[in-house]
Amino acid sequence: MSEMMSSDSPITLQKQGQVTHIQLNNPKRRNALSREMTGLLIDTLRQVHADEDCRAIVLSGRGGHFCAGGDVSAMQADRPILGSRQRIEFAHQIVRLLAAGPKPVICAIEGVAFGLGLSLALASDVVVAAEGSSMCAVFNKVGLVPDMGLMWTLAQRVGVAKAKQLFFSAEVLGQPAAQALGLVDFSAAKGNAIDVAFARAKEFCSAAPMPIALVKAAYAKGFSSLEDALRAEVDYQPALYLSEDHQEGVAAFFEKRKPVFKGK
Repeated sequence: MSEMMSSDSPITLQKQGQVTHIQLNNPKRRNALSREMTGLLIDTLRQVHADEDCRAIVLSGRGGHFCAGGDVSAMQADRPILGSRQRIEFAHQIVRLLAAGPKPVICAIEGVAFGLGLSLALASDVVVAAEGSSMCAVFNKVGLVPDMGLMWTLAQRVGVAKAKQLFFSAEVLGQPAAQALGLVDFSAAKGNAIDVAFARAKEFCSAAPMPIALVKAAYAKGFSSLEDALRAEVDYQPALYLSEDHQEGVAAFFEKRKPVFKGK
């Protein structure tokens, strides 16, 4: 595995073949996301999505926890409405890069995924959670509404009624309960969430990259009807018919071999 950023950085980046590993690195605060980390994470996600050699992203936290939420210490300062709106809109770039960016993102959870940490996890495409981990939409306990897209992403997984219950109660869900509700896609033994996430990521590396990017973009935009889905097919499929990867897939089918996709 090659190290791309200093291990002292609040956001670290490593490459292992076609999988890029991004880690939140603020273990003293259980990887609570500070303003500095927000900017670095945006820059890192942009860099990785633009990397043609990367086919999948693993997102995790260092020090035994994924992310305890936002940095509560910053909440003690005065926050005028206009400045708050600007900071929130700036941070929204993270959600868009996770949910709508072209590369599949697999989130590996150890320890806690609370508040903003839960938002990051559910903006990802696949969630792996280790035994002993826990999740909580904790916003109500500090008098806030869910942010970073969680009102949408949580409801997509559990439905509006259950999402409202989780927001109102700020119930802490252990890994088994979270998986039973559909918040977790794959479980792992304690300490092995990253390994399981890498295994899933490597499976995606053999898939055609362009359809993945277009499917992510389509779901992030949203379908309000069958007609929306049919329109997306009309918009995307004709261009894919002309791609080298489509021709490679057809050739591989007739030659009875695995296709080798290049994202072209």
